[in-house]
Amino acid sequence: MRAFKFRLQPVLDLREQEKETLQQRYHQARERCRNRREDLQKQQETKKTCLYELEVGEKKRINPQEREMQWIYIELLNAEMDEVREDINRLEKIARERFRELVEKLREEKSLEKLKENLAQAHKLEQERANQKEIDEMGQQLFHLKRGERF
Repeated sequence: MRAFKFRLQPVLDLREQEKETLQQRYHQARERCRNRREDLQKQQETKKTCLYELEVGEKKRINPQEREMQWIYIELLNAEMDEVREDINRLEKIARERFRELVEKLREEKSLEKLKENLAQAHKLEQERANQKEIDEMGQQLFHLKRGERF
């Protein structure tokens, strides 16, 4: 019985490599997104601390120039946080695109796997038919030999 050989195996192997690459790219995008969210969280905590200091400073009557500097710093933090939010949105969009690419690659790979299974099943049936044909022919020869006839 000859073994089944899937002729599209190199294509399937290539798709597997592409899938792994896309998985890595997707996870990298998610990681960058998570890092930027952590940066945003830190900036929000810094802003909260500065606002608290301003509130406490109001009660202490701090220097107006120092107070103005703190407000400028808070405005700078707000601008940076806006940039980080935009960056997070951009990174999330990239991650969604990479996820879609990954899902599409998984679908392609699944369809090739299904094709491979179907072809292997067809090959198995063909081999079984060939084996059955041989058995039938041997049975016919045996039958004719027992009757004394030549086949």
